[in-house]
Amino acid sequence: MNLSDYVDVPTRFAALLAKWPELRIKEHRPEIITVGDQIFISVTMQAWRTPDDPLPCQATCFEPFPGRTPFTKLAEQQNASTSCLGRLAGLMMSFPKMASLEEVQNRQTQPATAKPWIPSEGQRRLLRALGYAGEIPDGRVAFESLVADLKAKKMTDGEAF
Repeated sequence: MNLSDYVDVPTRFAALLAKWPELRIKEHRPEIITVGDQIFISVTMQAWRTPDDPLPCQATCFEPFPGRTPFTKLAEQQNASTSCLGRLAGLMMSFPKMASLEEVQNRQTQPATAKPWIPSEGQRRLLRALGYAGEIPDGRVAFESLVADLKAKKMTDGEAF
């Protein structure tokens, strides 16, 4: 994924302070909320551009709880705060993307520096057993999707697996 259009939160915050040197930010107390069957930590922030700003800007962000990656687990509130500050800056300034660089990176299942996923010999045998002779997909998600499709096809064709 190309992340060159995403601006990190420190750069966004510096741009806010350059434009409004008297900027004041207030982070409200985080809340744990449930949406459907998922739990999130919710952070809301307000920003006053000047001491007499009659209409402060406000942003709210949700972070899954517990975190789903090694970078968000046990740091859910901190990540929600960073995301919220980045969103607040995105509302107040013109950035190419609303999401901050950190938000996008935190939603990736593995860091960009991680080793690429390589299927095991057992996974390769499974593909052969399902009658697949094509190229092995890049990435675990694509592999698991292919296996599910092949199994569904076998079931549709009346074969048991």
